[in-house]
Amino acid sequence: MKKILSLCLYIVSYIILLLLILLIFVLINSPGKPTPFPGQDGKKIPGSISEIETVNINGLNQRIIIRGRDTTKPVLLYLHGGPGDPEFPFVHQFNSGIEDLFVVCYWDQRGAGLSYSKNIPPETMTLSQFIDDAGKVSEYLINKFNRKKIFLLGHSWGTMLGSFTVNKYPEYYYAFISVGQVGDQARAEKISYDFVLNRARELKDRKAILNLENIGSPPYFDPKEAIDKMMTERRYVIRYGGAVKKGNFYPQAIKPLLFCKEYSLIDKINYLRGMKFSKDYLWTVIMKTNLFKTIPSQQIPVYILQGISDYETPYIVAKGYFDSLQAPVKKFYTFENSAHSPIFEEPEKFEMIIKEILLQQQKDGK
Repeated sequence: MKKILSLCLYIVSYIILLLLILLIFVLINSPGKPTPFPGQDGKKIPGSISEIETVNINGLNQRIIIRGRDTTKPVLLYLHGGPGDPEFPFVHQFNSGIEDLFVVCYWDQRGAGLSYSKNIPPETMTLSQFIDDAGKVSEYLINKFNRKKIFLLGHSWGTMLGSFTVNKYPEYYYAFISVGQVGDQARAEKISYDFVLNRARELKDRKAILNLENIGSPPYFDPKEAIDKMMTERRYVIRYGGAVKKGNFYPQAIKPLLFCKEYSLIDKINYLRGMKFSKDYLWTVIMKTNLFKTIPSQQIPVYILQGISDYETPYIVAKGYFDSLQAPVKKFYTFENSAHSPIFEEPEKFEMIIKEILLQQQKDGK
């Protein structure tokens, strides 16, 4: 009995020690300060920018990270997904090359990440408010960098927010770059559910089959129930490669956030709080919005970049929306080796396409 107790005590002590080491390592990597672009001499590259700013947007202090190797490059506002899932840590980890092509503004949206606060009025967590916020951030960047226009990039939920934003403020943007396009999410969720249930049956994954059959097929009409059931279904989308086609999703999602130097420890805790807070108020809006009907046309060029294995915003829905969309210029790019995040899964191809878009804009004299 004493040997068993001693072994248990040893294991518990070992686990506590590992957790303490991890906590110390995370704290060391959580100064909450911008990381400059170093040259060969270790000093900041002249003409580069790396800042964290607090900006009052429509009466609420919101925070943005601005990074670019060359401030003469075009300015890009990055609309993250979720809602409530800021993406700077992941871009920095998997595709920081876009900071060579643009001055990138990573805006942690109202209620998310660096902009999370328990004092945010819930009644401001609306689509119209977010559209107004995005317009004000764009205006701020245009003035800060003395530009005529900027580029807008949206990922996942950011594609829906971006679609409404460029529709309302086309004068602010050269083009809209959409990654993981939302179209009709009510239909998309049904496609996603059918995919995971069929895959579970193919693999004879009994636990998955039981869980999926228990939640039933969408639509889900109770808001709280809808989020809970969606999260259950998403667990299997991740498992079966519909979120990230290759690799292990969880280390890829957790590690960049834990070791992001621009976020302090409390910022990282608030990141998790903001994810739940944002989805509680915005998920129903996403499910009720059909861009096929509400945004049938745009006045600026639109470029949609879509992973063929995406089952969060399924490829077939995104392609259907592209086909129906009216725009002065539009192009659709298929990523054969990606699911929901080609910006992270195929960064070299992503960068090549962005260069093509920028070259086209230069040819058009914009």
